[in-house]
Amino acid sequence: MTACASLDRIAISAITDDPEPVVLINGAPEPRLAVASHHVAGPLDIRTSQLVSNDAAITSSTRSRWLNAQATIAIPLQLTDGQTAWAVLSNGRLNQLDTNEAVGTHELRFELQDAWTDLIDKSITDIWWIGASASLYRMYSGMMEVGRSANRSANKVLFNGSWVYVLQEGSGLVWTVTEAFKTLSAFASLDLSTTGLPRRLSECVLSEKVDLRKPVRDVLEDLLDTYDLVVQRDLSRESGAIIERRVVRPASSGRPIRINWPSESDPIGEVIEVNTEQPTSTAQLWIARADGWRVESTFDLVGGWDPALEGQADDEYNKDDSSDFVMYADVYRRWVLNEDGYYTQTPYYRGQAFNLNAFFDTTGINPQPLRFEDNLTLDEWGDPRKPEIEVSVNAGSSWISIVMASDILTDRAGIYLDPKTLPTDFLTAAKNGTARVRVTASLTSPKPIELSRWFGNPFRCTLDPKVIDVSDQFRFARIDPQSIHYLDVSIGTLQADATNDQQAMFAWLTDRVTRHANGSHIKGANATLLLAGTRPLLKPGDRLLEVKGLDEAIDGLPQSATQAGGCIRSIQTRFAMHPTRGRTTAITMVY
Repeated sequence: MTACASLDRIAISAITDDPEPVVLINGAPEPRLAVASHHVAGPLDIRTSQLVSNDAAITSSTRSRWLNAQATIAIPLQLTDGQTAWAVLSNGRLNQLDTNEAVGTHELRFELQDAWTDLIDKSITDIWWIGASASLYRMYSGMMEVGRSANRSANKVLFNGSWVYVLQEGSGLVWTVTEAFKTLSAFASLDLSTTGLPRRLSECVLSEKVDLRKPVRDVLEDLLDTYDLVVQRDLSRESGAIIERRVVRPASSGRPIRINWPSESDPIGEVIEVNTEQPTSTAQLWIARADGWRVESTFDLVGGWDPALEGQADDEYNKDDSSDFVMYADVYRRWVLNEDGYYTQTPYYRGQAFNLNAFFDTTGINPQPLRFEDNLTLDEWGDPRKPEIEVSVNAGSSWISIVMASDILTDRAGIYLDPKTLPTDFLTAAKNGTARVRVTASLTSPKPIELSRWFGNPFRCTLDPKVIDVSDQFRFARIDPQSIHYLDVSIGTLQADATNDQQAMFAWLTDRVTRHANGSHIKGANATLLLAGTRPLLKPGDRLLEVKGLDEAIDGLPQSATQAGGCIRSIQTRFAMHPTRGRTTAITMVY
């Protein structure tokens, strides 16, 4: 067999006959096996082939050998210049099929499971990270983050023979579409090429996080769907070895093809049947979801201890001198916002729960524990100020920043004063009921920000909503007028990291829905064209450039709809002879 040039460089029109595929077992032709059909589906170029044998003399040991061997479907291409080249339609392993049609006959049926399908049905086991000390380590989970949480490493690492970026602990750089594909390719041993991507896509910043914990097929499908791409494969047999090239391309940039409709002068033509499907009437609500509002304010706290433990001798509240500090550890030291209402009930009776709905200016938030976070107001170095604790010994008439040891609680919004001995003036005021504690910090609403857009007519049948998490791309943060920094931020004396990304988030969602609506997989009508003869070199992504021989509609699909933009989504080639139609190729087109 002579080497086959890349199928991308062989024009479909250069093939002069209707080729017969050959089945090879471990590289040697096996005439007892014949190809009944071959199916290719986009956007991942998934290939399955049905093989048959009617040889009654095939033994069980032969079948066992076939099932454990490398099986290849190769096809001879007779080119117009007289040369013969060999292409490969599929390469992998055989699975025997037991079907009702074969019962009582000598026919054996097999399915060739393409090796590419086996590869992408696995999950990634080696996800590489760079730690804070620039050390490289492996984990079994990880995500390519986007927006403010982007985690692309600054430098490339040699992995599986390729120099690629890996994931980085903490803050990193943004991922581009090309870099995401290259890293995924290296991690999953896919050997994908992105050289066919135009610059507008290759340099596009990744807009949705990539969950590398999912099966490779799902990860790839998500990326391809988001950016309207397809994987196209080129298989050939060179010097007895199977050479496979995989390229990521825009869904509508495949090779142009031409077909003929039947006409009076050519009553058979290439197209022998057309089935069309108009756009679906179903609709879907698309929802972009981000973290809820983060609001900085100054919060008055209440006592987080049992009042029955108050009024003891001062020594009882001293860590070193108390007779039972475990009992009195919270008294005058633990101060809480009571946002979940826990301290409203017995034995505390600290008043009504802090009103989260009023604070976040919304509805539907149930009382629940939150926690204080850093302020939005920045310090002189441009960093967020840590939560600022102030105390008063005169019932709030004046406030001073504390100098005693303290901790921010992690299980709720509150603080703990942690010196060995509470300051005398504060302890005295606390015992008299005139001590007050307040904190200037921020809280994040547990209710996410959601913006939505309908795709399709919502008054018709609807699909389940599609929810996209964009928390790492858009933020909603503001300074509450009750914050001690509000005035200074308002007049510009202090700077704050406050933002409202609502317009940007809505624009992003609109663009995402628009790109989905313009994607090749949902434009206009779908049509399945049944062609006379076999077309084994067609690929998902190839474009229907021209249709000759008819100027009127067929089954409701006008010729103008097939003139431009129609892309092949799948190809079903039947090599077995039909009693009246012979060999056929069914191509599913999308417009």
